[in-house]
Amino acid sequence: MFPVLGWILIAVVIIFLLIFTSIIRCLSPVSFLQLKFWKIYLEQEQQILKSQATEHATQLAKENVKCFFECSHPKEYNTPSIRDWQQISSLYTFNPKEQYYSMLHKYVHRTEKSESIKSKEGDTVIPILGFVDTPGMHTTADL
Repeated sequence: MFPVLGWILIAVVIIFLLIFTSIIRCLSPVSFLQLKFWKIYLEQEQQILKSQATEHATQLAKENVKCFFECSHPKEYNTPSIRDWQQISSLYTFNPKEQYYSMLHKYVHRTEKSESIKSKEGDTVIPILGFVDTPGMHTTADL
């Protein structure tokens, strides 16, 4: 009797999740093809960011080690500030008026250097766009 109830519960949960996912996708302000483009964009952005971060970190590390052994002063390297890193690391919010594909995209297109890119009027978190902030895509361990 109990195994049957367990399988029924599992079936009900799966059907509920399927219906819930379908409804969210139908109500999404983003079309299927746009969503596909968005995912491709994010993958490419992450690959390029990883490559550039690796290159920059390697150059900075080489310079620091060289200066340590030569007892000299390091060359100045342009590295984003803590505030800049925090802004591109915040939760992505969708705004139909300003279409950005990631927080980095939003950060680069801000109007003033001092302007914050945190939530603005009209910004919403849309469940279908959850892949933008998925841990697998933005972990520092992958960098």
